[in-house]
Amino acid sequence: MLEKRVSPNNYTFALLIKSCIKLTSSCSKYVVESKNIGKMVHGQILKHGVEDFLVIKNSLMNMYCGMDCLIEARLLFDNSLCLDLISWNCMITAYGRCGEVEAARDLFEKMPERNVVTWGAMIDGYVMNSEFSEAIRLFDDMQVSGLKPDATTLVSVLKASGNLGALDQGKHIHLYINENKLGWERNVILGTALVDMYAKCGCIEVALDLFGGIHHKDVILWNVMISGLALHGHGRDALELFFEMWRHGTLPNLTTFVTVLSACAHSGMVEKGIGIFESMKEYGMEPGIEHYGCLADILGRAGRVHEAEQILSSMPMEPQASHWGALMAACRTHNNIIVGERVGKHLISMEPHDGGRYILLSNMYAAIGRWEDARDIRREMDRKGAKKETGCSSIEKDGNIQEFIVGDTTHPCSREIYEMLDDLEREMKMPGTAQDYSSFNNLDSSYSCKSTLYAKNARLSHE
Repeated sequence: MLEKRVSPNNYTFALLIKSCIKLTSSCSKYVVESKNIGKMVHGQILKHGVEDFLVIKNSLMNMYCGMDCLIEARLLFDNSLCLDLISWNCMITAYGRCGEVEAARDLFEKMPERNVVTWGAMIDGYVMNSEFSEAIRLFDDMQVSGLKPDATTLVSVLKASGNLGALDQGKHIHLYINENKLGWERNVILGTALVDMYAKCGCIEVALDLFGGIHHKDVILWNVMISGLALHGHGRDALELFFEMWRHGTLPNLTTFVTVLSACAHSGMVEKGIGIFESMKEYGMEPGIEHYGCLADILGRAGRVHEAEQILSSMPMEPQASHWGALMAACRTHNNIIVGERVGKHLISMEPHDGGRYILLSNMYAAIGRWEDARDIRREMDRKGAKKETGCSSIEKDGNIQEFIVGDTTHPCSREIYEMLDDLEREMKMPGTAQDYSSFNNLDSSYSCKSTLYAKNARLSHE
């Protein structure tokens, strides 16, 4: 076109930008190439003086955001004299997807007006970054604003509800979906989100009923239901559903095998798990790092820690710290100090600033009376400045999410909470009540169980 000396216009460039976006999303190996082409197209846009067309500016922002070039996208955004909702929504979505949720919220608060897409993008940004409580709070604000959420937003809120175990919130969304006839039976994405929420909240029977009512089941829905069964100890049911999936004619994907192998690990089905792992290649699937990790977990939980260690040491890719951590926990459970010591030291070398790694190895030493080794590990932990991540949990009460953090005294009912813990401890010490702290594998042995759980020290006394 340029060789024929035909001048492109804004419509020409809009199509070229669209092609760059498709090239980026089609395959990861084209990302660098598409970035270079995209910048060349941008250069031609500047040369032909059409950058100020809003549709071109928005398309360029969308292109750069899709390539994770947020600096270039933000420059276009900041230098634009005229912005519309598409411009704002594009940047908010990109920031959320790239983990810069605070930058997304900053733009959200500055927007002159918001639509359903804006609220949905911000809520989804929180969900993608595991800030589930913030997602729920923002959804409540959206309802107060008078805007009605669409199916996409409801999917995000259901994800947040499931991860928080906020069953009442999830039921509220389910009721809203039914009252507004959004048709979860025909919308597999919305239906899958409902099944996932109920499964994560422990309502397996409800999840199964919903699963059965969805008209067209895709592989993601099957994976969610299999995972839900596995998560709550129904490993054999999960395995049966896996075979039913085959009979249904839905081909499993790599995620399916991770889910099924995890079910085998948690249900003690060692030989079945090994068989399923070996069957992957028969179906043209190459096991990945997660599959090898699951296989090692299957063996480790069964006490076959030497075999699990061999799997992790010989797998074709480098195992992650989480895989070694699972094996370390198995060594602790089965009192195998030989493998546990070896794995523990390897973990510390991998993550020298994770205090939990030191504490677990120290506790293993202490459990067999190797007190000097336990103290050496603690001293090494202090010397390297390693910290143990603060414990946190949450519950739902009367539709509100309550979060509890070890050592926190900022909760408005903190005094009552600690008084209740005192009452529980007194009851635990009563005759006939068995106390078992062995499950607290990562607790710091240099403190009593009470001080670790409460962590209040002198703080409450000064309130």
